[in-house]
Amino acid sequence: MANIKNRINNKYLPLAIFSTLLIICMSSIPDKTIWGSGSLSEQIILNLAHIPAYALLTFLWLKYFTETELKNNIIVFSLTLTGLVLFAVSDEIHQSFVPGRTASFMDIGLDFIGILFGLWAFKIFGVFTREMKFGRR
Repeated sequence: MANIKNRINNKYLPLAIFSTLLIICMSSIPDKTIWGSGSLSEQIILNLAHIPAYALLTFLWLKYFTETELKNNIIVFSLTLTGLVLFAVSDEIHQSFVPGRTASFMDIGLDFIGILFGLWAFKIFGVFTREMKFGRR
């Protein structure tokens, strides 16, 4: 029972869920041209936005998992990596059914880069917070 309570009280769970749902909502919007003129520069910006979006999503899910009973970093990183890659693929498949949108291997690749960046940032941030906790510089 305490285990379930710890998961519910974890402040990162609502943020991780909200971010996941936000990505689903954004990919559910029909026709990319609603974002603007559809110029090449806008398309590049929208495509590159996958990287920080998935980096943040990765970071939030890692923060959630590390505050649960999962203490093995390899398991936490593996679960997060696998889960988010599957989410990225399923989101692209879902997007292929949205009018005016298509699935793209490039988007999955950009999502994967974002996931890797999020894993790296979490590792750096984790070391940084540990050092700050013990008062080292």
